[in-house]
Amino acid sequence: MSFALTVLENVVRIAEEKRARTVTKIRLEIGELLLINPEQLEFCFRAISRETVAEDAELDISVVKAKVTCSNCGKEKPTPYGLCECGGRMVVRGGKEIVLKSIVMEVDDAQG
Repeated sequence: MSFALTVLENVVRIAEEKRARTVTKIRLEIGELLLINPEQLEFCFRAISRETVAEDAELDISVVKAKVTCSNCGKEKPTPYGLCECGGRMVVRGGKEIVLKSIVMEVDDAQG
């Protein structure tokens, strides 16, 4: 629920700054290592976004894979666990982020 709340708070803040009437689409990228189920995130978002500018927004959620490489030889691995064959430790880059990529909103043309 906290991830959904953070997304909603940021979307509402940006919509208010832009004086948007409504938000129609939100694009998110979530890192696979956060272990967030996109369907659960959307369910929580729907529950808390009622009566906000984002109430009917379409959520487009992409899961981003982590990049795991050996600190010694640079070889890529599918998981961050264990050591590389060369003895180097695995370094994880990415896969732990939640990024608000874009927000599509309807705004009034005339700024009174």
